Amino acid sequence: MEKHVLIIEDDQEISELFQIIFELADYHTTVLNIAPAPEYMSKQNFHLIITDIRLVGSKYNGNELCRLFKMQYPENKTPILLISAESNGDILARECGADGFMHKPFNIDELLERASEMMA
Repeated sequence: MEKHVLIIEDDQEISELFQIIFELADYHTTVLNIAPAPEYMSKQNFHLIITDIRLVGSKYNGNELCRLFKMQYPENKTPILLISAESNGDILARECGADGFMHKPFNIDELLERASEMMA
């Protein structure tokens, strides 16, 4: 079965880069430029959710979205990977219950390896 990755990134160029990276690695992707409602994330069959922390124009930042999702849908075990250039991103990821964190800029091979491990 093809793995489905949700990518939430407000920067159009970066979201397109994510999409290319994952589709070339044979993943199915859904890309959103604003944070969806946690309900949307729980109703879809995603194998991994990747979100930036700073989501300009969204109701929630990525870490807030992660916290709400984990709190409202504890039975949903879809892993969440936060990616950000924020200097305290690792702390924000830990505080919201994210399953992983990567700094921007990121290494493509490391991103794919981390994603694969999180979906195993």
